[in-house]
Amino acid sequence: MATSETRALDKSIMIKIISVCLVFFMMSYSHSKAQANSAESESFNPRPFSNDAFTVLKKQKLGKRWLMVLWSLDCPACFKELTLIQSIQKSAPNKPLNVVYINADDSDEVSFERRQVLADYEMNLFENFYFAEGQGDKSRYHIDPSWYGELPRSYFVDEAGKFHGKSGLLDKALINQWLLK
Repeated sequence: MATSETRALDKSIMIKIISVCLVFFMMSYSHSKAQANSAESESFNPRPFSNDAFTVLKKQKLGKRWLMVLWSLDCPACFKELTLIQSIQKSAPNKPLNVVYINADDSDEVSFERRQVLADYEMNLFENFYFAEGQGDKSRYHIDPSWYGELPRSYFVDEAGKFHGKSGLLDKALINQWLLK
């Protein structure tokens, strides 16, 4: 009788050990999955725009043609432009476009929506910035003192670093002429 009781006890202990191991495995898997998702979402996280960041960006891009696109969650025309740039990039996948995106929404409350747009429009392939909380006016002034915030707004930057601003929706021919030349 002692043998069958011992076997039942051994079986009970084994079940508990297996259960603990299974819980530990599930927790480890969940933690590693969370880390992977965190790393993936970081690739969609833009950087805060500042005068220092803008100075560095201009120095890095000097000698190259590039396009700076400003957009907002509240700008339907901006989404048409994002779609257009995305389609141009897809049509020339071997020639990455030299585009920098700046989200002009200066509220931390939109960070989730901002990251969602970056993912949806595959903007993670490019450099991305956003206006920090309450810094919209200051950020606009750093970019262009004569710009009052109308969107969409884009800047064609030549090899010498000279900015050519354009308000309104860009067209495909103009983008192709500037970036794929």
